[in-house]
Amino acid sequence: MTTGFSGNAQAMSLVAFSTVAAITLLLCVMTGPDGDDLDEFYTGYGSLSPMRNGLAIAGDYISAASVLGTGGVIALCGYDGIALALSTALSLMLLMFLLAEPLRNAGRFTMGDALARRMPGRGVRITACVVTIAALLPLMLVQLAGTGQLLAFILGFSGDSLKTGCIIGLGALMISYAAIGGMKGTALIQIAKIVMLLGSGAVVALLVLRRFDWDPAALFNAAAAQSGVGSAFLHSGVEFAGSSNPRLDMITSELTVVLGGACLPHVTMRMYTARSARQVRRSMSWAVSSVVLFVLIMTVVGFGATALIGRAVIAQADPQGNTAYLLGSRAAFGANVSASETFLFTTVTTAIFLTLLASVAGM
Repeated sequence: MTTGFSGNAQAMSLVAFSTVAAITLLLCVMTGPDGDDLDEFYTGYGSLSPMRNGLAIAGDYISAASVLGTGGVIALCGYDGIALALSTALSLMLLMFLLAEPLRNAGRFTMGDALARRMPGRGVRITACVVTIAALLPLMLVQLAGTGQLLAFILGFSGDSLKTGCIIGLGALMISYAAIGGMKGTALIQIAKIVMLLGSGAVVALLVLRRFDWDPAALFNAAAAQSGVGSAFLHSGVEFAGSSNPRLDMITSELTVVLGGACLPHVTMRMYTARSARQVRRSMSWAVSSVVLFVLIMTVVGFGATALIGRAVIAQADPQGNTAYLLGSRAAFGANVSASETFLFTTVTTAIFLTLLASVAGM
């Protein structure tokens, strides 16, 4: 299973990954807390501007699972994938309108801290700790496993031992980022990640649209034709086609994303890095705008992957569609890939590398 690029391109990807890992670790060392001050470690003294804080929130919120999983569902299930992506954006909007300011005004560092200040006692702290671990540990393990396997896929590693090594190496890097960099260090990584992800993704989306003469309708029709399910690809029901109650399954799935995504502890703790409620509102505006742009990019690239290489090829590469974003990016360049296009694809993989590294570090 390969990306379709030469060994030279995979060598460039390996160099890019090594460079990204070294530079981001150096940034964490340079910007990390100088002592053991809790305010500096958890909030960075509120030194981030609303724009930078908003980009960091978006970077924390858009995890590797969002990039890989959402892109895969869009490529394999069409309309249902778009609904999932829109639910992701809607969840952050709910956080902006309902919870952001109250959270900022209620605590200092985390949601558990806010609860403990209102309801003193060991029981509240223990419960908050248990809920945090229960919410983040499964997500962390899933993302570590998925990111390690994707890294092995990009670099052309096929052996199980090499994949395990990728997972362990990524885990060690992520722990180092969080321990050394604190809130300011991880924020810089998240900002770099979201800028590179949106920038490279926008270029790929434009390349996909160019292949269809800038006509979104032609893109959607081509994706439906290559999906194997015809026009059903553009309607609800493909994702849960084998279920006894597909409509109910879809509704509950979207509600889980809407009500749960933005309430994850590593996202809500970013509310405390703003100096005031007004700055929280401005930060969230930047975050929501970035996530909406991400949804548009993933929709175009996901449908482009299906239209250009077919749903069967994507499912064969990965039954969950986790490689759809990379495969769609590769297909957007066409059959003959120039040196400049290889460099652009390396930029895409570098953005993926940053996403992989930053996803668990922010937790």
